[in-house]
Amino acid sequence: MRIKNKTASIVWKVVLLVFGTYGLLDGSGILAGAYSPNFPHMFTNISNLFAWVYFLVAVIWLVRNRDDQEAVTFAPQVKYTATISLLVTMLIAHFMLFDALFKDGQIVWHILVLHYVVPIMTLLDWALFDKKGKMPVWGPFAWMSLVVVYLVVVMVCAGPLGMYMGGGTTGDVTRYPYTFLDPGISGVGGVAAFCGVMFAAFVALGYILFGIDRLLARKS
Repeated sequence: MRIKNKTASIVWKVVLLVFGTYGLLDGSGILAGAYSPNFPHMFTNISNLFAWVYFLVAVIWLVRNRDDQEAVTFAPQVKYTATISLLVTMLIAHFMLFDALFKDGQIVWHILVLHYVVPIMTLLDWALFDKKGKMPVWGPFAWMSLVVVYLVVVMVCAGPLGMYMGGGTTGDVTRYPYTFLDPGISGVGGVAAFCGVMFAAFVALGYILFGIDRLLARKS
């Protein structure tokens, strides 16, 4: 059952913003006093920053519309884009980059926060507070827009333009942010196949979310 209390929704989002702020500041190196130029190269950081901006605006919008019972979700399609983007971040990190969660046997807290805490809290925010049955049937394709834009920018900048987009999990092994995006390592066909499979998989995930949304709408 959806929680209709707007105060609870605002508090949840503020807590999410606090976690996101810590994760982004620590992940960027700012808390340690040295900003990492590789920070904007990683999709983890892009997706979390996108979600952080969305939730900041959403909190302000909810506070201004606390008495409007119809004002429940700010810019739903933007929110669903943030949600799917964070699920991409979480699932790829968990199944392909899990070792990055640990350094010298210790948990890297900003990676835990950005890869797990913020994505799970974002998904729960939809489950707990949003009106269900509002997702459009074309939505899962549109929600992949941030992922697609990121991939295009990375492949153009690191490929034809020869810009350095490495760092993060790859160190100086490649100028690409992830080895599975480097045609020199995975091959052009390998990169294309990976991107195609991932796009199809996460569009399918979007339709699973769409189906759950419709099912919950009927039950409510």
